[in-house]
Amino acid sequence: MNSRTLSLPLLALLPVIGGCVSRAAPSVVPTARSSVADFPTQLARYVEIQEALALDRFQDAKERLEEFSLVTDSSTQALIRQALEANDIEGLRVEFKPVSEFFAEADLPQGFARAYCPMYDSGSFWVQRSGPVRNPYYGEVMLTCGVVDAAAGAHMDHTPRHGGTVFMAPDSFHHIEGTYPQPGIFRLYATDNYREPVDISAWTGRAVTAEMYDETTDEYVELVAFELTPSPNGDYLEAFIPNAGFPAELAAKVIFQDDFPAERFDFIFAELSASDASNYTDVASDGAPDAIPLAQRIMPNIPASSVQIAIEIAARDREIQQLIERGSFTEIFIPALQGKELALALQRSSSTLSTTDHNRVRIAVRHLVRAAYLLDWYGDLGNRNDVARAYLAFGSAVEEISSVYKVPTTP
Repeated sequence: MNSRTLSLPLLALLPVIGGCVSRAAPSVVPTARSSVADFPTQLARYVEIQEALALDRFQDAKERLEEFSLVTDSSTQALIRQALEANDIEGLRVEFKPVSEFFAEADLPQGFARAYCPMYDSGSFWVQRSGPVRNPYYGEVMLTCGVVDAAAGAHMDHTPRHGGTVFMAPDSFHHIEGTYPQPGIFRLYATDNYREPVDISAWTGRAVTAEMYDETTDEYVELVAFELTPSPNGDYLEAFIPNAGFPAELAAKVIFQDDFPAERFDFIFAELSASDASNYTDVASDGAPDAIPLAQRIMPNIPASSVQIAIEIAARDREIQQLIERGSFTEIFIPALQGKELALALQRSSSTLSTTDHNRVRIAVRHLVRAAYLLDWYGDLGNRNDVARAYLAFGSAVEEISSVYKVPTTP
């Protein structure tokens, strides 16, 4: 990777998404101004605002806010009054955040879900109806940015049911598994966020095996593609790809719903998938060790020497390159987040450098940290192009650090 640049624009993400502490529903204190409704009624009115913002309907959201103010308590009314002063939808979204976080801490009734966006304002919660993510902070621009139930989602259950590779769909609700059970046959299965099978008979899409990047439009032009058709019982989509060998590389572009854009998932199959789903079990065998907590998996040993830390960062960079080449996108988050921890440790130990080199390291660490979170995020979505763009910034930052500390370019 010899021609990378640190100028790639990246959004800052919050560190690993944690759980949310539950508490009782917000207490309601009647006021002279309004008749306070019960919590389910308040929640339903709140979600009307969230849905209007997700649809980019500014005036509708303000009207729903005014209606909401008539059924809630005085402390929430104070937040609503601030929000109603907003002159545009972006200002309204800023003021919607504290209202949302108040409700996101409550115990939610069935049919509602807590959601989290790591990109908006250093991380923001909201509550919505159960189902795919509908982000009120970005609307159509990034409607599905976030995770449901304020869980990392991406690292919860990616176990293949059919011997293939599992990605998290951008809507943070569907899990997509691509398989290659026979030469020339690609199958795509889907489960929901509880890993229950989804009927995908109404889905459409195509398996793209060759494409070309068009610089004038900044888009990929499909050269060879094969239709994805549903199986008779709606269990999977299937494409027949003649003359396919190994490794079999393809991009599944899937339309979940009419009038929605296709979502992209990149697969690389070095061998046939083990298609017998009966080998899968939800329950760990007796005597099996407990799963290692994610926090421990991503925490590397930090060497005492700054040079050695830089060497370890370069080693994580090589590991990420290898995972990308193999198409093992869902495994990228471990070396990426370990690289992030090492980089932060390096920044703390760089005081002995010259002012120029210290600033070079500080800037490189900032880019590396942001890119690590994007690699974590995009790796679970399975979009090779997004992963490649995020790696561009990560690899450039590693090169800068290696240059300062004179780390050898070969393993």
